[in-house]
Amino acid sequence: MHLPPALTSFLLVNLYKAVCATLRIREENREAVDAAHAQGERLIFCLWHDELFSLIPVARQLKVVAIVSPSKDGDYLERILAAKNVGAVRGSSTRGGIRALLSLARMMKSEQVHACITIDGPAGPRHVAKEGGLFLANRTGGRIVPVRIYMKHALRLPTWDKFQFPLPFSKVVIRFGELWEEGQKAVPNIEEETLSRNKARLEKELHELAIGLIPGVEA
Repeated sequence: MHLPPALTSFLLVNLYKAVCATLRIREENREAVDAAHAQGERLIFCLWHDELFSLIPVARQLKVVAIVSPSKDGDYLERILAAKNVGAVRGSSTRGGIRALLSLARMMKSEQVHACITIDGPAGPRHVAKEGGLFLANRTGGRIVPVRIYMKHALRLPTWDKFQFPLPFSKVVIRFGELWEEGQKAVPNIEEETLSRNKARLEKELHELAIGLIPGVEA
């Protein structure tokens, strides 16, 4: 039985809001994020695709925009994001990705908008950084913020990224890393050597953020 798209969206959005309302969320190093926002800086939150679910509720006063696949599933995700006041531009690595990044870069420069990038999305390889966040940093001067998220009780979906869906009332810890230097200092160009060096840096910092947070992750 196939439900009408409008009904499917309604059910997904309300399920998402209901689960989020039960989560016991703790944030670490949020003060640095809020201080940078108060000073008018643009931020680029970089995280792994499987940990995205629990980041969205903490947007709060921040205006955050994410890149969402132009697929049918992306239609549903866009509505879920909108329910939590997170904006979306549509694109993927195979369909309109550069156009989406350029659109997001324009928004970051003309508005008080921050970006959320799942840096191994939309199709992997899992936990291997791509260039999207680095491109935005170079283009906008925005500061990269590595983020790791631990969900104590979660379902892991049988997808390429082992996407984590937190169970109701789960404890969730969101750990923000140290903010990178201003974008064009961190990523002065988008040459291959610069991108490779910074992708390795981002992967290393994301791994280090998980030490002592996510069971099984060791130094």
